[in-house]
Amino acid sequence: MLTTLTKFIDLIFENSCVICNESSGQNPICQSCENDFTVRNEKNNFKSFEEINIYSWGLYDGRLRDGIIALKAGKNKLASYFAKKLIDFWKTLPEDIRGKNYLVMPIPSHKQRIKERGYCQSTLITKYFTEVSLLNFSNSLIVKNKQTKYMNSLNNINEPRENIKDAFEIINPIQAKDILVIDDILTSGSTLCEFAKIIHKAHPDTNILGLTVAAGDRYN
Repeated sequence: MLTTLTKFIDLIFENSCVICNESSGQNPICQSCENDFTVRNEKNNFKSFEEINIYSWGLYDGRLRDGIIALKAGKNKLASYFAKKLIDFWKTLPEDIRGKNYLVMPIPSHKQRIKERGYCQSTLITKYFTEVSLLNFSNSLIVKNKQTKYMNSLNNINEPRENIKDAFEIINPIQAKDILVIDDILTSGSTLCEFAKIIHKAHPDTNILGLTVAAGDRYN
C-alpha cells in the first residue's frame, strides 16, 4: 500500500510545474509560467565584450528566473527543457554565426560546488544541446580550480571581475578553431569573459562565441 501511495505521489509531482506546482502534463514547466517568460528578439539578444560575443535567449527575471534557480536547486530535469529552448533559439541565429564546426563547452563548476549540487547545470544543458545539434562536446579541457562566491551576492561592479579572476585552467590541449561556450546565466559577463580570456591567452586566433539561457539586464 505504501509503495503504491509513494508512486502515486511521485506521479503527481512528476506532472506538476516545478515553478508553481500546477499541472504541467509532460513538461516540467506549465504553459502559464512559460507565458510569463520574457524572450529576447534579434534586437536585444546579443551583447559584445572584448573577449567574447554572447547571445541570450531570455531575460533573467520573473518565472524564468525561478526556473533557473530551481535547476540550480536540484531540479536537474530542467536541463533538457532549457537545452531545447536554446536549440530553438540557436536555429534562429544567422547562418554565418551558427554555421561553423563548433566545439561546444560548458562553463565548468568548481568540484566543491558539483559535490554540493550533485551536477553542473551548464554541463547538463550543454550535453543535451550537443546531442540534438550534433556538434562536438567537451568538458575535459578546462576546469574551474577556484571556488568563487555566488555572483548575485556581489554588490560592487568590480567584484565579479575579481571574484572570477584566474578561476579557470586549461588542462588538455585545445585544437578547435571555433568554440561555443554555454552557460545558464549572463550577468556581468565576467565569467564568460574570463573563460574566453584563458583560451585566447593560449590560442589568440580562436573564435569564441557565448550562448546563455538568460541574461540579467535589458540591454539593447
